[in-house]
Amino acid sequence: MSLYQSNINHVFDDFIKDLNVARHVHENDNEFLVNAELPGLNKDQINIDVRDNALIISGETKKDQKYEKGKTLIQERSYGSFTRSISLPPNVKAEDITAKFEDGLLELKLPKSAPTGKKITIE
Repeated sequence: MSLYQSNINHVFDDFIKDLNVARHVHENDNEFLVNAELPGLNKDQINIDVRDNALIISGETKKDQKYEKGKTLIQERSYGSFTRSISLPPNVKAEDITAKFEDGLLELKLPKSAPTGKKITIE
């Protein structure tokens, strides 16, 4: 594993750890793959944005549950929200990032751009 890949893994690990969810980050030649488990949420409760070269994942949960047993009624309400932002690596094509959410698993694909650079001639 290269030093660059190790640094990217730390960035994503810290980011996903802050979400307090199970996570997996993988890299291949073409893209970074980020999987995050977000149990209890549906895709309408999750927002993913790219702004100013940062990936922002936010969401909100609202649960309103009632339980009746005989003459007893119990009503529980819980609310919560989260927002996390990380800087994207310079070799990510932000305009081509895709996301899929199914059965509590968020999958992000962050395609890599071709390496850029220029040889500088010394005069």
